[in-house]
Amino acid sequence: MGLQENIKAVKEEMSTEEQFLEGMIKGERFFKRNKKYIIATLVLLVLGAGGYAINDVMSKQRLKASNVAYQALLTDASNVAALETLKAKNPKLYTMYLFETALAKGDAEVLKSVSLSKEDPILADLAAYQLSQLDANATAKGELLSGMVLLQEGYELLKEKRVEEARLKFAQIDASSPLKQIAKNLEHYQGLK
Repeated sequence: MGLQENIKAVKEEMSTEEQFLEGMIKGERFFKRNKKYIIATLVLLVLGAGGYAINDVMSKQRLKASNVAYQALLTDASNVAALETLKAKNPKLYTMYLFETALAKGDAEVLKSVSLSKEDPILADLAAYQLSQLDANATAKGELLSGMVLLQEGYELLKEKRVEEARLKFAQIDASSPLKQIAKNLEHYQGLK
């Protein structure tokens, strides 16, 4: 029996080796058949990873340069080179800086340019609101703060005892706005304490 078991073990071992060789041959055939696609995929992966790494490094350099320029502007507001660097490297931060300086100086022209800016719609809306606060003739047409403008205008009308006109202003506030309840309270109490 020992001899038959040994022969059986040798047959199984040869069968395993045959399967391994068969798998290697199939793999080699698959690689030869699809070599171009496999190499192209690997090259694309390497190029993609390299491009991503380069883009990441460049964005970090832009961010660092814009932060240095912003710090320079905070220490010396007349630094034209830092202002140009900030404008080129980070337009959103540039717009924010313009808004900040315009508020501090009360500069209506700069606020108007920021309100027309497409860089940051929220900042543009805030600039339009601040512009309407500086210039009584200017109306804020912003999407976000339009309810606040209507509430403020209605309150001013209530202070002037023009209740019907104030109600019309309050009625223009969107029903889903959180300011609607404040408008209802003002309308009910007619601005009186």
